[in-house]
Amino acid sequence: MEKYFFKSLCLLMLLPVSALFAQEQETFHHYNLKLAFELGTNVAGCQFEEPERIRQNSYSYEDDHYSSWGYVNKYSLRTSYFGVKPELFVFKNRIGIASGLRFVTTSSAIVSGREKFMWKVEENKVDLYTRYVRINDIRQQSYLLGIPLEVRYFMNRRELPFQTYFKIGASLNYRIQSKKPEVNFKNNMMEKYEKLVQTQVPEGNAFSSFAFAAIGFKIGKFREGSSTPWGNIEFHFPYILLTNQSFAFFKGGVEDFPGLGIQFSLQFPMGKNVPVGSN
Repeated sequence: MEKYFFKSLCLLMLLPVSALFAQEQETFHHYNLKLAFELGTNVAGCQFEEPERIRQNSYSYEDDHYSSWGYVNKYSLRTSYFGVKPELFVFKNRIGIASGLRFVTTSSAIVSGREKFMWKVEENKVDLYTRYVRINDIRQQSYLLGIPLEVRYFMNRRELPFQTYFKIGASLNYRIQSKKPEVNFKNNMMEKYEKLVQTQVPEGNAFSSFAFAAIGFKIGKFREGSSTPWGNIEFHFPYILLTNQSFAFFKGGVEDFPGLGIQFSLQFPMGKNVPVGSN
């Protein structure tokens, strides 16, 4: 996996450079490069990984809305990030190719929609007994270093102060640290099992990846001789976890509802500032 990560890193960083030299020679001097500072948050679409330690009959089947393991919230893998990325504009400056570096925090949680769920902390097959604790929720936070790759396309053929674009993108992430899981028990008497439960919560793989589609809006207009920045706001849907077992309780693929998110960014021109649609 580590070898794959570094190969992907090299590929992502070379793509903007390759796109620049792919332009025709007579239009080469019209390239437009901007540096973006971004901030975003997403709720990822993914499949829930049912922990084996949750007792299957934690609840009776009162109706179809509740599952056998206690109506655990399946949509609780959240990511927030900030980062910096250069974006290169090609093909009359209507297509932008961006890659960079971002710091990502993820929060994964297994939360009961009712009073509690039963977690197996100990099993003795010799003496034939099993010990469970009652838990309201388990939460885990991780810190990642991410490499995004994004391609966007402006619909309008000329520069406008408010401009719509479409984007597709992905990010490859490497976990640099995880906090100990936070376990909230049904009552205080069970807190003595906290360290044991923490060791039983899966940490997940070090690598993760996401993919998304988006619609966005550029705010700001080119002005001759000006270095006025652009503002961007975009809405991600769907936002999907691709890799399996990268986080506690979650695996890749969409189970019910694709994820969504929002991103804000501010872009500053680097070198020659060129309007969208120019030759």
